[in-house]
Amino acid sequence: MPPSLIEKLPEGISSNSAWTASAQFFESFGFDKLIYIDRTMAGLSMFTTFPESWTSHYRAAAYERIDPFFAYCCTSTTPMGTGIDYLSDYPYLCTAQRQLIQEAGETGMRAGMSCIVRQAGPGGAGGWNLGSSLPRHEIEKIFSEHADLLRLTAFFAHQRLQAALENEHRDIALSPREKECLLWVAQGLRSKQIADKLGLRPVTVELHLKNARTKLRAATREQAIAIALLNGLISP
Repeated sequence: MPPSLIEKLPEGISSNSAWTASAQFFESFGFDKLIYIDRTMAGLSMFTTFPESWTSHYRAAAYERIDPFFAYCCTSTTPMGTGIDYLSDYPYLCTAQRQLIQEAGETGMRAGMSCIVRQAGPGGAGGWNLGSSLPRHEIEKIFSEHADLLRLTAFFAHQRLQAALENEHRDIALSPREKECLLWVAQGLRSKQIADKLGLRPVTVELHLKNARTKLRAATREQAIAIALLNGLISP
C-alpha cells in the first residue's frame, strides 16, 4: 500500500477524514462512483460519492433489503462486476434489484467491482462497490492490473472507518431527555404516548428523537436505539 495513503489514515482519524482520503485514493484509479456500505446489528453505515439525492432515496426506499450487493456480492470475497454494464450477466436478479442498478446508472455509474470486507453472516455484511463512470472493459483492465492493491486498500480503509465510527459513537453525549425518549420508543411507545408520560408536547419528543438520530448518525429510530444500546449510551 502506498505510504501516502497510510499517512492519510492514521489511528484516531475521524470517519469523514478517513472517507475523504480513501475516496481520493480510489478515484485516482478511475473509481469515481464509490460506495462503502456496511450493515451490522447496529444498522447501516454508508459513505458514497453518489449524489445526496440518490443516497437519501436509497435509505428512504430501504434498498439495503434487496440490494444485490448484499444478496450476492457479500456471499463471497471473490470480486463481482457491478453496474449497468454487467446487468446482462445476472438474469436471476428480480425487478426491484434491476431497478436499483438502473437508478444508480442514471447518476453515471456504469461498471465497477465489489471488494468485500465482511462476508454475509449473523453479524452483518459489507464492503466496497468500486464503481466508475468508465465502461466495463476499462474497469476490468484497471482491476486486473491493480486488484491486490485495491483489495488491500479497501480492507485497510474499512478498518479505519469502523474504528473511527466506534470512537465517535463512544464520544457522543445524549441528553437525559434524548435517552428517555429512545428507551420509551424501544418499548413500543409512539411520540404522543411518550409526550403524555413525560409531560411534554409531541413536537418536543420528536425534536429529542431527531437530535438523538443526528448525534448517532442513524437513519431511523430503530437504528438509533441499536447504536445507543451497543455503545452503552442507554440501558434497557
